[in-house]
Amino acid sequence: MGYGLFTRAVLPGLFFIGYAFSAFSADVAITQKGMQFIPSEVAIAKGDTVIFTNQDTTTHNIQVVNADGDAVDKGLQRPGEIVKHTFAEPGPYQVHCQIHPDMLLMVTVK
Repeated sequence: MGYGLFTRAVLPGLFFIGYAFSAFSADVAITQKGMQFIPSEVAIAKGDTVIFTNQDTTTHNIQVVNADGDAVDKGLQRPGEIVKHTFAEPGPYQVHCQIHPDMLLMVTVK
């Protein structure tokens, strides 16, 4: 294979593969147990999804609040249930339970 073919056919393909792998998002697990989020702070990438698993014996109601004060209410989450939230924009977020105001999670999206 000549150098010209390599630069025209192979290199662009390698670039595309590298770009595709960097575009994948990740799932991050957060546990709700003992009336707290575990861990209580997390740093994630734009596009990552946080998966909240309620291991408590009580119902929670997750609310995600961005730096501008805009809130997303994820609704009631009964014991054993899973709730997911994808963070599409960078910035700091505060996640709390509307039923148990002492439950707090800080999320930094890069």
